[in-house]
Amino acid sequence: MDKINYDLKMKEELATFTEKKKLLLHVCCGPCSSNVIKELREYFDITIYYSNSNIYPKEEYVRRRDELISFIEQFNKDYNEHIQVIEDPYNYEEFYEHISPVGVLGEGSIRCNLCYSLRMRRAYDYARTRDYDYWTTVLSVSPHKNSQWINQIGEKWPNDKVKFLYADFKKNDGYKKSVEMASQYNLYRQDYCGCSYSLTESKQRRESKENNPE
Repeated sequence: MDKINYDLKMKEELATFTEKKKLLLHVCCGPCSSNVIKELREYFDITIYYSNSNIYPKEEYVRRRDELISFIEQFNKDYNEHIQVIEDPYNYEEFYEHISPVGVLGEGSIRCNLCYSLRMRRAYDYARTRDYDYWTTVLSVSPHKNSQWINQIGEKWPNDKVKFLYADFKKNDGYKKSVEMASQYNLYRQDYCGCSYSLTESKQRRESKENNPE
């Protein structure tokens, strides 16, 4: 099956705008959101939705949340914006209950697909019950995340009240630009995706490199 160019689909959609729209943007952390927000601000009045009950332990969740809030406060000053951060209540126990049956399958497996879907569904439900024109997620900015899956998840729910904005934010050097902005704002960049499984896998990769140096 041929891959769909979701970056092109986004550009075609944005080209139809004659005025700014209201966007609910699901965000996983400050670094991943940085360049995405910078580029979308031209087209949208953005509200950030921090829904990330996948992150373990809670101290890590709080660190990423606080870093995001701090970044947005500075970004608002630098770009004369008024972006707000909405936090979805943290509930790792509920997330783990959903993800544990496929937890050992490894990063890039159906485990990640389910994780995307759980968090994106929370964002969609929030957006469709409020006055937003569009919703989307920054997840596709990461080269480690499957943008085809992310967009397929986004398009499976009704567009009657709020439209999903197709995107592949890693395109056009999006990831590189986000790394540069993270450095510019001195943002904390985590070394694992978020869940307890990815934390364990990250530790195993690090130990393997230490024990088998090139």
